[in-house]
Amino acid sequence: MKKRFIFSKKLKTISFVLMLIGLITGILAYSADTHRFWTNILFNNYMFMLLGLGAAFWMALQYIAEAGWSAAFKRIPESISCYLGPAFIFMLALVFIGLKYVYPWAAPEKHIEDFAKYPEFQKLLDIKAPYLNSNFFIIRTFVFFIVWLLTIGLLRKFSKKEDAEKANALKWFEKSRFYSKVYIFAFSLTFIFAGFDYLMSLEPFWYSTLFSIKELISGFFHASALIIIMVYYLYKKGYFTFMNSSHWHDFSKYLFMGSILFAYAWYFQYMLIWYGNIPEEAEHYFLRRFHFSESLFVLNVVINFFVPFIILLPNKLAKNPKVLLAMSITILIGFGLDVYMSVFPPLVHTFAGMGEHIHPVFGLYEVGILLGFIGLFMFLAFRSLAKRKHVIPINHPYIEESLLHHNAH
Repeated sequence: MKKRFIFSKKLKTISFVLMLIGLITGILAYSADTHRFWTNILFNNYMFMLLGLGAAFWMALQYIAEAGWSAAFKRIPESISCYLGPAFIFMLALVFIGLKYVYPWAAPEKHIEDFAKYPEFQKLLDIKAPYLNSNFFIIRTFVFFIVWLLTIGLLRKFSKKEDAEKANALKWFEKSRFYSKVYIFAFSLTFIFAGFDYLMSLEPFWYSTLFSIKELISGFFHASALIIIMVYYLYKKGYFTFMNSSHWHDFSKYLFMGSILFAYAWYFQYMLIWYGNIPEEAEHYFLRRFHFSESLFVLNVVINFFVPFIILLPNKLAKNPKVLLAMSITILIGFGLDVYMSVFPPLVHTFAGMGEHIHPVFGLYEVGILLGFIGLFMFLAFRSLAKRKHVIPINHPYIEESLLHHNAH
């Protein structure tokens, strides 16, 4: 089994080409349609940011549960979480430069035609102004990322110490285990408000007490799919030769469980809003289902719940790495669709045109900028892996249990 990950020239070239495509497309988008450019920045940055946070959540759970089977794979979520640094930079650019183009409460006259004719909208914005204002929004962004970067940074630091000091490996493992609890608490608390800020405030007159919970579950669920894709890639490249059906089966449980949790949160948010029939709440679904795209609205649930639930229910399929790879890719597509349905409908819709049908926007700008973010993520994740001396944490207290998981020994 290979010990150290080699960040090949081919992978670097692909990453740089994708980033160049994203950069050129971003410049064109900014020149032609600033509003659409910032919409794409929010969409992509939020998506990869949540994957990074969800991967760290996955890793923290392994520490807290003292899961032995997953010890060999903790480099993967560590590398995924490296995106949070650039995510902070993109979010700062958004809040300092693009805020008025994306969030209606920051510049309502840019989002609502004939805003002066609707004084009731201004009254509602005035009520929420103590929370929804630019200065407080910027302060919260700094708080969110500082908390996330500090806690995840500590986990990465202790992991490196564990590698370097074999005699003190247990000590650093215990520190990692303790700060995993700190991260999960801090992340869960701050992300409740981050979900409100970055996505829900795109519709400042809408509210849902379940929205941030759904997003938190989504981050964990979809990050699990990304972890599986990276593990499969490394496995095929000869890095995880010890893997057997038991490892793949345990990975599949996260997808199966995640699909159920995601559907649970999605359904109860939808059901409560439908049953309550309060106009301020119902507009969120009314816009997406009847004025944007009912097909995408339904497809979101199909991809994120029904497909993984049905396919992964038989144990035979759940242990098949090729099936898991296909499901993971499908689930990540579903993740993109879920975030897309949160971001794009309100940003191509005006209150003056509430009776008009609007159409999904997905063209050259969306594809190019998405490819750029994929290239950036690939570069950061694989560079992080290449910096470690071993792909697997050789001094982890449970590494032997992971390598011999359910094997005769």
